[in-house]
Amino acid sequence: MLKAFSIIVAIVFFTSCGDSGKESNEMPVDSIKSSTVSDADLGSKLYNIPSPIETFTILKMSGAKFDKSLLNAANNIGKYVSIYSKSINLGVYSADLSFCLLYKENQDVNFYLKNVNELTTSLGIDGDFAQLVSQRLKANANNSDSILQIVSDASVDAYVYLKENQRNSTSVLITAGGWLEAMHFIIKMAETTQNKDIISLVASQKNVIKNLVIMLSKFESDAEIASLLTEIKDISAIYETLKESKDKSAVASIDKKIVSIGNNKSYEISKEELSAIREKIELLRNKLTI
Repeated sequence: MLKAFSIIVAIVFFTSCGDSGKESNEMPVDSIKSSTVSDADLGSKLYNIPSPIETFTILKMSGAKFDKSLLNAANNIGKYVSIYSKSINLGVYSADLSFCLLYKENQDVNFYLKNVNELTTSLGIDGDFAQLVSQRLKANANNSDSILQIVSDASVDAYVYLKENQRNSTSVLITAGGWLEAMHFIIKMAETTQNKDIISLVASQKNVIKNLVIMLSKFESDAEIASLLTEIKDISAIYETLKESKDKSAVASIDKKIVSIGNNKSYEISKEELSAIREKIELLRNKLTI
C-alpha cells in the first residue's frame, strides 16, 4: 500500500494546473507559527497519516460500493470563505475526489476537480513541478497503477513546496480535512455493512489520530486550530479505550467485540465504541463542511 505523506496534498498540486489560462492569487504565508515543531518532526507525523486514496483502496478491496451520498456536496464550496475553512475543505474535497477517481465516477470527478482547483487557486497554492505531474497523469490516464505511483512521487514535492513557502499550518489543516472525510466514509460503511475488514480500518486509526493530535498541537496558538484540536482530542480519548488484542493472527469476532489489525497491531472495538466515534466524527464533519 502507499505509504507517503498525505497524498491528498499531491492531488491538490497536480490538479492546480488544470487550467493554465488562470493566474494564481498571490500566495499567502501562514501567519500561524509553530512553537516547537521542526520540519523533520512535522514531516514524520504527516508521513504516518494514511492518505484517503490508500484508505479508499482498502474499502474497495473489502467489497465496498461507491456511495455518492457520502460525498460533501459540491455546491457547499461557496460557504468556505476563511483561509481556515478553505484549507480544511480542500482536504475534504480532495478526499472526495480520490474516492471518485478510484471508482472511476468520471462525472463526479469533474465536479470535485473543479472545487479542488478553485480552493487551490484561492489559497495561492502552486508549484513548478505541478505542470510536469499533470502531463504525466494525462499520459497515463488509463493506468491506475501508474496514476497511484505518480501521485505518490508528487507528494514528496508537495511537502517540499509547502515547507519552503512557510505553509506548514496549511499543510496540517489540509491533512486533517482529508483524514476527517476518510473517517466519515469508513465509519459510515462500517456501521452500515458490519464488514469486519472495514471495522478494522476504523480501529486501526488509534495510532493515526495520535499523530494528528501532535501535528495540530504545534499550531494551537491559533484559536480555530485550538478548537479543532479539542474536538480531535475528544475522539482520540475514545480510541484510548481500545485494547490491544492478544490474537494477531486474523480478523475475527470475539464475543461482542471485533478484532482489528492495523499498523502491525490489532485492537478490539465494541459496537458502543464504534458508535461513539461515529457520533463525534459526524458532528465535527458537519460543523466544518455544512
